[in-house]
Order: sequence, then C-alpha cells, then structure tokens
Amino acid sequence: MTKTLTYSLMIEAHPDEAGYLAYFPALPGCNTWGATYEETIKNAEEALVGYLEALQMNGQTLPREVQPPSDVSLGLMVSIPALV
Repeated sequence: MTKTLTYSLMIEAHPDEAGYLAYFPALPGCNTWGATYEETIKNAEEALVGYLEALQMNGQTLPREVQPPSDVSLGLMVSIPALV
C-alpha cells in the first residue's frame, strides 16, 4: 500500500550567498540549498524523500500538513511505499 502526502515547500533567495534556501515548514530540519532555483527544487525533492524514508524506517509517524502557510512557493507530492 502506498501513501500519498503533500508538503508545502518554501524557497528563499539569498543573493548575498549566491543561492536559494528551501525548507518544508511541516518538517522541522528538512531543508536544503541550491545555487539555482531549479537545483534547489531538485535538492528539496531529494531531501523530502530522504527525510520521510528515515522517519518511516525509524517507525515514526509521517507528519501531515494541516494547513499550508499562506506564502507557499511550491507544493511537492510524494508517494511513500508502506513498510511491511
């Protein structure tokens, strides 16, 4: 059985540091960085999947986003296979 979850992704431009910060408000500590907007989104997808897989492998409940923040940059949907 597969779970489909959606999480809001926030992206902040940091021109002084030549890149973008991406983070998921519903997932504390799940953040990443990229030199370009496109790279940041790719890195965020990888970070999200790794974060959720780690929670699942440790037997923790996958968080659900109750209400997305009002200034969402992008939403990502992932399908995580249920562990047996």
